[in-house]
Amino acid sequence: MSEKSPLQDSVNMFVDWAKSRLDEMSANAATLQDNLDKLDATTRSQAEQAVTQLKQWIQQGQDDVKTAQDQGQAAVAQAKADMEALWSKFQNGSGNWADLVQDQQALFKARAQAQMQAWQDAANTYMKRLNNVQEQHRAQAEAQVAEFKAQAQKAQADLNSTMDELAKAGQSSWAAMSQALDQSRDAFTKSMEMATKSFNDVLKG
Repeated sequence: MSEKSPLQDSVNMFVDWAKSRLDEMSANAATLQDNLDKLDATTRSQAEQAVTQLKQWIQQGQDDVKTAQDQGQAAVAQAKADMEALWSKFQNGSGNWADLVQDQQALFKARAQAQMQAWQDAANTYMKRLNNVQEQHRAQAEAQVAEFKAQAQKAQADLNSTMDELAKAGQSSWAAMSQALDQSRDAFTKSMEMATKSFNDVLKG
């Protein structure tokens, strides 16, 4: 049996959820930073301010993650509320930052890669958890991991399809790119919740 309790799993799920968003924010900041030399003086100043702001939010989010890890379940609700507030600010500014970077496809790719890494990290975690599953429940747990991996592959294919379609059309619509990122992110959260519940169920069995 696993030594993890459902409460500990809720902490770990929050950490994975928060880190996936912080990684997108970091990818956004890094893309802005990488494009600074291509910008005129005014736009560069705005981009530099954006990078500074993003780094502050990322640090706040990392502090929330550490608090949840240190204090456990009691800190998760507040940490998640804080993280959701930061994420809302980030999403509200993402269109402006896409305009600043003057290479929306590069920004999309960076954030999409961050999402794909989140999917891969979560899949690796569930693979490790298979070692804690008793033999009679192993097939069910393996099926859940396979389903999670399939969802990850679909998310990546959808993101790649969006990029290909925009490139062929000669468009750089951040609204369309953002929507694709939102759909993949939502799928990640739902798949992670389902996989965690499934593992909890089989470990109780």
